[in-house]
Amino acid sequence: MLKRSLAAAIAACGLIGGGAWGAAPGDAASYSLQLSGFVPLACRAQLSSTAVPAQAGQVSLGSLDEFCNNASGFEVWVDYSPSLAGDTIEVDGKSFALDGSGSLRIDASSTPAVASKSVALDTASGAAGSISIRVVPL
Repeated sequence: MLKRSLAAAIAACGLIGGGAWGAAPGDAASYSLQLSGFVPLACRAQLSSTAVPAQAGQVSLGSLDEFCNNASGFEVWVDYSPSLAGDTIEVDGKSFALDGSGSLRIDASSTPAVASKSVALDTASGAAGSISIRVVPL
């Protein structure tokens, strides 16, 4: 019973819909449909590993996952404790020296992008500190 009612309703919509447009087969009528929307700006970067033991040598910080849909691109910055000054952070094998400023740009893109990179901290002293990642849309 439900299947017959549904089939009848679909057929009725087809008849009504066909007549509502007013175009018979073979007519040269044309229709256009314009859609528009708004996509909010979304940028993020995060490390998969949030806590690592303080030790001397190279310590893996895990994977850095980046995403930004800004049409003009973005920059990825690492903010770190002053105690880590003099150490080095490696992003996909590229080394960046950490100085006393507490912030360092480690990546940039001039287009929207999605990326995943390996990150490690090379520390001679094994000093404790914190590291955070932020994305800056351009």
